[in-house]
Amino acid sequence: MLGIVYCTLATHLIQKAGFTKKTAQTGAVTLIQRFGSALNLNIHFHMLFLNGIYADGANGSSRFRWVKAPTRAELTQLAHTIAQRIGRFLERQGLLERDAENSYLASDAVDEDSMTQLLGHSITYRIAVGPQQGRKVFTRMALS
Repeated sequence: MLGIVYCTLATHLIQKAGFTKKTAQTGAVTLIQRFGSALNLNIHFHMLFLNGIYADGANGSSRFRWVKAPTRAELTQLAHTIAQRIGRFLERQGLLERDAENSYLASDAVDEDSMTQLLGHSITYRIAVGPQQGRKVFTRMALS
């Protein structure tokens, strides 16, 4: 999935600079964080991208070219594109079933292990125990 995110962002930067992937490249550093602040399983990436691209020069050298910061509309479009591509990837892997109402991780086996059930609820942001078990904790998509 990291590859999907990187390729989407790198392609956006290169195209915004007016180049192609054959004539330019960019770079990033990624930290993979496995837990959230509440010690819940929350695998996510912290990525630092260059604010530009390296374009191939005439004499074989590379030259750095600045790219303007993304607009709010560009960030929204990038988030949507990344979500769509990761969703399709997970479907192809058989890990996600598309459902208009809900998307959830598919598991054919009935698992009695309580830790696995807690893990599954954490991943899908659902309440794991109690009278409201199975309900979504929250639904929010924001870029800020």
